[in-house]
Amino acid sequence: MIDQFGHVDDPGAYERAQTDPALAVAMDWLRPRNWHPSGLAPDDILAVAVDCGIPVVWVPPTEVLIEVAAVPPGDRVGVLARRQDEVLAHCEALLAQCRDLELQNSRTLTRRALEALRAGHHEAAMALAVAVAEELAFWVSEIRIDRFDSRDELDVHDAQPGKRDNRAKRYRRARELLDEMDSDERESRFDVMRRALLAPIPKFFTSFHDGDAVPETVSRHATVHRPTVEHLSPANALLSVMLCTSYLREQQQWIEDNVYD
Repeated sequence: MIDQFGHVDDPGAYERAQTDPALAVAMDWLRPRNWHPSGLAPDDILAVAVDCGIPVVWVPPTEVLIEVAAVPPGDRVGVLARRQDEVLAHCEALLAQCRDLELQNSRTLTRRALEALRAGHHEAAMALAVAVAEELAFWVSEIRIDRFDSRDELDVHDAQPGKRDNRAKRYRRARELLDEMDSDERESRFDVMRRALLAPIPKFFTSFHDGDAVPETVSRHATVHRPTVEHLSPANALLSVMLCTSYLREQQQWIEDNVYD
């Protein structure tokens, strides 16, 4: 399986994985499942997240991801909005996979935001989803290199003094992570996935002060401190629900891979 790490992004890798178990396991470990059959290069997928703040890990479904990557940046959110029913159905299926009790509150609130958006209450959906996404984004921005033999061991680790900085420091840390990765010459087989997870965070935590123009894409600060009808739009509500779903499903995967009761 390790020998296949360098081939997960080869043209035709998904097709070959149907008859190559080692390649299939390598793809499942290193790339989210919505990337597998897309045929897209990682750089093309990353551009979607970096340019537009669109979550690309686990969401959207493969067919939608292909279409989003194929259009100019200014048209990408419009594709998501047009295919909202498919995107929300995919999010709902992913949320059902987030079974760990640690995720119960966030999963329930994200599902309720999804239901509010379906019902046409996009302002309420976005306000709720952004509130949930904030802590999930912090979780994604924290580097986890340890493995734990039990949940008790994990809880002790997380409770140690100094494990979490105040929110202002965490905002800055989240925004700085992509720059740090760009300047790090060390290569890791996990870098692509980590970059993709982090890519929406700078826009989500983009600086916003009185007198600034309200950001076009989802902004935690604008939503909390100066909500406007323009910013709490159906499209931004959809992006917010996608962000929560992406990070919750990734957290579920991390728990499955690293915490053994």
